[in-house]
Parts: sequence; structure tokens; C-alpha cells
Amino acid sequence: MPLNDATKCHLDDADRIPCGEPGIDASHCGAINCCFDGQQCYYGRTVTVQCTIDGQFVLVVARDATLPRISLDSISLLGGSDGPCGVADYNADFAIYQFPVTACGTRATVQGDYVVYENKMVSSYEVGVGPLGAITRDSHYELYFQCRYSTGSLAVALSSNDPPLPVVASGPLRVELRLGNGQCGR
Repeated sequence: MPLNDATKCHLDDADRIPCGEPGIDASHCGAINCCFDGQQCYYGRTVTVQCTIDGQFVLVVARDATLPRISLDSISLLGGSDGPCGVADYNADFAIYQFPVTACGTRATVQGDYVVYENKMVSSYEVGVGPLGAITRDSHYELYFQCRYSTGSLAVALSSNDPPLPVVASGPLRVELRLGNGQCGR
């Protein structure tokens, strides 16, 4: 469920992570998909991808980007989550990744005048194990992102597999319950 700009940008001052160069103005802040409060540019409650001129991906993931919340510990890239592909910085609300466009399983292709670097972020299923069994959360999040470099220009593209919008209509409802063999404590 995507957040609107007001919800995306509503963060306490203590939870804000600066975005962009110091002194950035509102239009440049918005152009890099960040929030601006009149004084400061900061990352919002979403997934933000930026491409730097020196060939780096910067991926900032807010745990509130999805419902249910993304488990920040479950995120990995195409190249895994070790070394340069691991979290560069984090707090309770955000995970920040920064890695070269040539690392972490990134695929490079040439499209016309551009070299395109593409990677994928995945938030895997979370399994909780308790005294009566295990339960999984029912959401899975994938985000394909890319940087396009050409002589003198840079572009960012995002594509996610957000679930389709719910269908609201009259009709039968199908419910499925799966049971497994095993013992449950009483």
C-alpha cells in the first residue's frame, strides 16, 4: 500500500536521516524522492533509490514502506547481504545500503547510448516460531531498481511487484485453510 506524501514525510525530527547535499533546496530534494520541511531534506517512509555520479547505488529502506512493516533484517540484494551488499548504516526505522553499481549481483546491459545497471531488493518471508508452531507473515516485497549512465547524464528507474489492488465486488468468497500433520501442545 503506497503512502501519500503527507504520510511519507511525517517523521519526528529525531528519526529523520538527512538526504542530499547540505543546503539542498526543496525542488532538488523532491527530484531525488526525499522530503523537505522548509529547512531540511530527509528520507521519507518509503524505499528510496539514488544513483551517484561516482557509480554508487544508495538504497534507503523504511520499515514503514509496506503493511505489514518490512523486517529490515530480512532484506537482501541479488548478491546476498554480505560485504559491500550489507547494511551500511541503520536505525530502528531505516536501513541504508550503499554499494558500487558493479557489485552485489548487479547486471549491466547496454541500451542505445546508456549503460544500465540493474539490481533487486527482496524482503523475505518472516517466520515466527512459538510453543504451538510456526507462523509466517503473508507479505513479500521485491523492488527492481536501475541506474542508467551515459555521457553527461544519469537516470533512475524503479519497478516493484506491489500486490494488485483489492477487487471489491459481490460474489462468492474463497477461503483456504491448510493443515499439516504434527502435534500441538495443549
